[in-house]
Amino acid sequence: MSGPNSKPVIPFSIGAGTVIQLLAGVACFLAAFALPEQIPEIEGLGQKVLMGLGGICFFTAFISVVFRRFFARVAQKIGIRSRVMVPREGLVYLGMMLIIAIAALTGGNPDTGNMLLLIFGMMAGPFVLNGWVVVAMLARVTVERSVPAAASAGSFFSVEITLRNDKRFLSSRLVEVRDQIHGHTGTQEAIVTFVRVGAKDARTSEYQVRMTRRGRYTFGPIRISSQFPLGIGERGHTLQVENEIIIHPAIGRLLPGWSRRERELAEAVQETNARLGIFDDEFHGIREYRSGDNPRAIHWRSSARHGQLMVKEHQQHRQSDLTVLLDLFKTTEFTEALQETAISLAATLCVQQTRHTASGMYRLGIAGRKMECLEVSGSTRFREEALKALAVCEAAPRAELSSLLLTICQGPIAANQRFVLITPRPEAARLLSEAIARDNLKNEIQLTSRLLIVSATEQSLKEVFAGVTDDEIKREGN
Repeated sequence: MSGPNSKPVIPFSIGAGTVIQLLAGVACFLAAFALPEQIPEIEGLGQKVLMGLGGICFFTAFISVVFRRFFARVAQKIGIRSRVMVPREGLVYLGMMLIIAIAALTGGNPDTGNMLLLIFGMMAGPFVLNGWVVVAMLARVTVERSVPAAASAGSFFSVEITLRNDKRFLSSRLVEVRDQIHGHTGTQEAIVTFVRVGAKDARTSEYQVRMTRRGRYTFGPIRISSQFPLGIGERGHTLQVENEIIIHPAIGRLLPGWSRRERELAEAVQETNARLGIFDDEFHGIREYRSGDNPRAIHWRSSARHGQLMVKEHQQHRQSDLTVLLDLFKTTEFTEALQETAISLAATLCVQQTRHTASGMYRLGIAGRKMECLEVSGSTRFREEALKALAVCEAAPRAELSSLLLTICQGPIAANQRFVLITPRPEAARLLSEAIARDNLKNEIQLTSRLLIVSATEQSLKEVFAGVTDDEIKREGN
């Protein structure tokens, strides 16, 4: 079995049709040189015809070997799923048979030639028998694959392969299943071998997979084959069994540098609320004035009616107060490694806030190849939607950060709302946010005082975020 991070192991094998072409070519050349000694009339034109036919057979076999993958894909497209192949061991076996046949035809001693022809016939029997058996091994055999819907980049997950044998009496032995995995790094291959699956029975095996990069991956098609019992002949089926998995960005750790920045942002929001007389969330009731209450909260009408100072009391919502914004502006300085780190930081912030509050409204904004604004209620649903969006997002030289900030600025901003913008262009983002806020006077002070800009540079990201290390991944895999 090979994992998807290793190169696929492609066994050397030749189709049965190619082998027949090679044998026909050899037979034509042998006949061209051996028959004229016994039948003189063949010499001349007949000899040239035999040599021409042999050359055509060899040329056809050569084309089949060189372009075998192309012909295999064409065969799959037109519906041919089963092929009989001759593996390396079978080619050696056929080579031995061919040497014996040549020796029998060109030898001078008739008794020795007859003995060699007898040996040739005895060797041909097992080859034909193996061909019939491998056909029976794959008859009425089906394969099922079980893949998780999602996983995290760098983590290990299992893919289950179930082989079902629907034959009534005969077992299937030494069945090899090759599963293809398509993703960003090309096509990889995993191999699972079933030693024996009894009649009317099923067996399940699995292989471990580790995807080092986020994104969308496709499993399939599946190729099943068998060389039982002698290994000199192989038959294979290609099954269009496809599954898809979303690999989420890796979730790292927030460092003390982030806690310090978040605390400073929270204090700035509180100062802004106090200056503007804004209270958290919705009105709850009227109560007596207490030392330390904000004078702006005094309700003068109730105070006059009760003869003492009364203040308005507001009740806080238990909901997310952090909106994560990600700017994937593609530049030469914003390398792919920095892009992945920035996306992992955004994913970590999204997961972190769902751990603090179980309900409420959660928000995520992405400016990349396409702009996406998520506003989801419920921590579990938001975590799934946010990680899926971050898994497939892509950087672009025309990331619409202005549209993203304009959408945020024009929408309602709660009293406790804070914004974190991760961007490779911090200064341009600051000027852009101020310009957009000035055009929307209602939320000008609220947006500019609630926005924390994190520069997506290597030094800045290292101060607030630590990714998952290889040692942690190995411990998780064990």
